[in-house]
Amino acid sequence: MEILTVDKDLVINGKYAVATTSYRDALDSLYPLIDRLEIQRKLQVTRFYKRLESDLVEGCIMPPLTLAFVDKLGPRVSTKAFGDFVAKNISKGFVLDGIQRLSALMRASKTVGFDDSRKVYLNIIVCESKDSLLYRMITLNNGQKPMTARHQIEILTDNLYQFDKIGLKSYLEKEKKPKGNVFKKADLVSAYIAFLSASTSIENPKVIESKMDQLIADKIIERGVSKNSIEFSEVADVIAKFAKDDDAFKWLSNANNLIGFVVGADKSILRLKSTSAPSFVGSIERFEEAFSQFDVSKIKLGRERRKMVNYFIENYGGLRTSSADEILIELSELD
Repeated sequence: MEILTVDKDLVINGKYAVATTSYRDALDSLYPLIDRLEIQRKLQVTRFYKRLESDLVEGCIMPPLTLAFVDKLGPRVSTKAFGDFVAKNISKGFVLDGIQRLSALMRASKTVGFDDSRKVYLNIIVCESKDSLLYRMITLNNGQKPMTARHQIEILTDNLYQFDKIGLKSYLEKEKKPKGNVFKKADLVSAYIAFLSASTSIENPKVIESKMDQLIADKIIERGVSKNSIEFSEVADVIAKFAKDDDAFKWLSNANNLIGFVVGADKSILRLKSTSAPSFVGSIERFEEAFSQFDVSKIKLGRERRKMVNYFIENYGGLRTSSADEILIELSELD
C-alpha cells in the first residue's frame, strides 16, 4: 500500500489519507474486514454490480473505498508513519464505504483475464472518537440504498462499543434472556441513535420507516460532531454503574426511560458520574411518583415519558433532590 497524502479532518478531529494498493492486496487485506461486522447487510448482486464485475476485468478504475480506524495519531504524521500504522492495524479497520465494490472485486477476481496488479484507490480515516466515526459514516452513505442511517449504526455499534467489557451486558431478542441485569441489544442501539441525534423522537408508527430513518440521519448531520460535548461511552459507563442496582436496572431497561436518559445525560454527565446508584434510585422514585399524576388517557404515554425523562435527567443537578410535587410542577409546564 502506498500513502499518497495525509491531511487533517477538522470536523471529526481525525487524520485523512489518500492511498493506493493493488487489487490483490485489497482482496487479501481489506476483503476479510467485511466479516468483522456482526450485523451485515445482505450483499447485493444487482445488474449494476454485475456490470462492475465485467468492467473490472476489462480494466476500469473502481471508485475509491473508504477504510476507517478508531485510534489516535500524533498532531503531525508523515506518509510513512501513516502507512506503518495502517499495515500494523489493518485487521482492526472498518470498511465504511465500498463493501459491495469489494465483493464485486472478489467475484471478478475469479474470472479469466482478471489483472490483480491493477490499482484500487483508498480514502483512509483515523479518529479517536467512535461517535465521530459513525457521524462520518452517515455523511458518507446517507441517501444510498439499501443501507439506512439506522442500519449503519447497528452495523458498527457492536464493534465500536463492546458493552459487555464495561459491565453493560446485552442480548439479542432472538436469544434466550440470560440471568441477571441484561439489556436488550436493540434498546441499546436505539439509545445510541437517540444520543447521536440528540432527540427522543426516533420512532413513530405513523411515519413510514424509510422516512423516519431519513429524519434521524438529518438530525445527526444537523447536530454534527462538534456539538457533542461528551462521548456515548461516558453515558454507557454511567448506565453500567447504575445497572448494578436492581431497581435502577429495572427503570433503565424500559426503552423509553433509556432513550430519555441518554439524551438528557449530555447536559448532566458530571453530576450523574458523581451520583451513587442508591441516590439515583431515590430520585427516580420521586420522578415516577410525579409522572403517575398525569392522566394517561390524555397523553401519548411513550412519547411523554421519553420527553419528561429527558428533561428530568437534563436538569438532574437541580431536580435530583426535589420532592415529587416539585418535579410534577416542572414536568407539567413542559410543552
